[in-house]
Amino acid sequence: MRIRPFRDDDAPALAQLFHAAVHGIGALHYTQAQVAAWSPAPADPARFAARGGDGRTLLVAADEGDRPIAYGDVEGDGHVDHLYCAPEHAGTGITAALYAAIEAAARARGVARLYVEASEPARRFFLNTASPNCTGGTSRSAASPFTIMRWRSGWGEAGP
Repeated sequence: MRIRPFRDDDAPALAQLFHAAVHGIGALHYTQAQVAAWSPAPADPARFAARGGDGRTLLVAADEGDRPIAYGDVEGDGHVDHLYCAPEHAGTGITAALYAAIEAAARARGVARLYVEASEPARRFFLNTASPNCTGGTSRSAASPFTIMRWRSGWGEAGP
C-alpha cells in the first residue's frame, strides 16, 4: 500500500469506494433506509474529480496495483470532509496511515487544527486515533438519524 495524491483517473474508483464503504461499513451502524439515503447509488465520478481540483488536499491509499483502497481529504481550513476505506480493508491500519498522511499534509500547509463531523463508524475511528490535543463531542439532530461527532485535533494556537 502506498499513499499518494489524487489523480483525475481515480474519480470512478473513489465513487465506487465511497458507495461500497457506506453500504459495507455504514450498514453495521445504521438501518438499511439510512444507508440508502446516505448513498443511494455510486456518485457521479465528476464530483470526485471536482473535489480533487478545488484546493483541498485529497489523498489516496492505493494497493500494489495502484488501485484506490481508501481515500481522505482535508480542506484549507482544516475540515476533514471525507475519510473512507473499502470494506475489505477496514481494520487493517490503512485508514490510520492515510489519516496520518492527511494530518502531515495539513501541517505542511500551515493548518493549525483539524476538525470533522463524523458518522458513527468514523467517530469510533477518531476516538481510537485521537491525539492528546483533541477534543470532541457528539450530537444528534431531529433532522438526521446520524450521530455527529465534532472533533478537533490541534498542534498550534490558531484554527477553526
